[in-house]
Amino acid sequence: MSPPRDPDSRALRRYGRDLVEKARRREPAGERGRAPHGGDEAPPEAPAGLLEWSEEELERLPPREKHGRRRSDAAHRRAARAVAGAPVEASVDDAPPGRVGFVVATSRGPCEVELPDGTRTLAQLPKALARDDRSLLAVGDEVELALRPNGDLVVAKRLPRRSRLARPDPFQPHRERVLVANLDLGIVVASLRHPPLTTGLVDRFLVALEHGGIAPAIAVNKIDLGADDPSACRALDLLAPYRELGLPVALCSARTGEGLETVRGWLAGRTAAFVGHSGVGKSSLVNALVPGAGAVTGEVAAGRGKGRHTTSQARVYRLPGGGRLVDTPGVREFGLWRLAPRELAVYFDEFEPFAAECRFSDCSHVHEPDCGVRAAAGRSAIAPERFATYLRILESFERD
Repeated sequence: MSPPRDPDSRALRRYGRDLVEKARRREPAGERGRAPHGGDEAPPEAPAGLLEWSEEELERLPPREKHGRRRSDAAHRRAARAVAGAPVEASVDDAPPGRVGFVVATSRGPCEVELPDGTRTLAQLPKALARDDRSLLAVGDEVELALRPNGDLVVAKRLPRRSRLARPDPFQPHRERVLVANLDLGIVVASLRHPPLTTGLVDRFLVALEHGGIAPAIAVNKIDLGADDPSACRALDLLAPYRELGLPVALCSARTGEGLETVRGWLAGRTAAFVGHSGVGKSSLVNALVPGAGAVTGEVAAGRGKGRHTTSQARVYRLPGGGRLVDTPGVREFGLWRLAPRELAVYFDEFEPFAAECRFSDCSHVHEPDCGVRAAAGRSAIAPERFATYLRILESFERD
């Protein structure tokens, strides 16, 4: 189609708009809106490419978003090569041998990493990774680092995770939120009082830890507050089922130091994390175990008995005897990520001996007749509190 000859005609203006629109559709997404480099403008910063995106992570994206990111990334590389005449992405081969970092803090901009010699520094995140760092990069991740031409460190690749503690993102429940990765041990911290000891959230954390490949343990803090309180002593009976299951359980006090040697023994040489309800004293335990940690602590809200959030993001501390300790933000609710209802009973080990007595091999232990697990809970062969938690978690799956 040839252009109209009349320069003032509406048809010519319409023809011009059509040409622009067709050009925009052909143009890669990352080049739209880019002015050509020239004059005194500084050359665009060389962005990292898709080096940091594994195929597994790309497959989790919607097809349109995945394709757009590939096109945008290619456009970035072409633009930088045209200006600088050099490759855009810093190759892993450019990194000095052993340049692997341990992520100690994440943000929308750079992340903070700990190098093998113990020093901490900032590493830039490629823009695509920075947008999605809550699911693709977490505290505890091990990353390969590379050097940009200007000398800045950049995250080139996230190494495979050995384990993870994850939950659904509170604002986007269909997305995974990894709280901390590569843990050897997850210590669920509860308190005897203020807030009082309850097992529902403890059980959820135990399921999430084992589902993520992390060995669990339980530490009950503030044990000094129950020395002369009969109700507090009765609360300790709630710990009996965990001991029967062989889970490590410690009674401790950050204030008096009671029981801390047991916790130190668990931590030695490991990468571990404190997880649990708000206000149970996780940060106080960190201060008692790590000299000079200076973790911020807070008081329980008066009148409600509920903890206040004093740790707003996960923090990593080096342990005196070797290893690392991650202090995670307290929560009041904890969802389970991608756990099928039929899988849940596997994480309640005490069900197994009685499940053989169920009439149906795929028994959910809720409504089926002749259920051995439900009968065992009815006669307290299974702790009623644990069975009640199982039912509540199943109910939450149905709501979701």
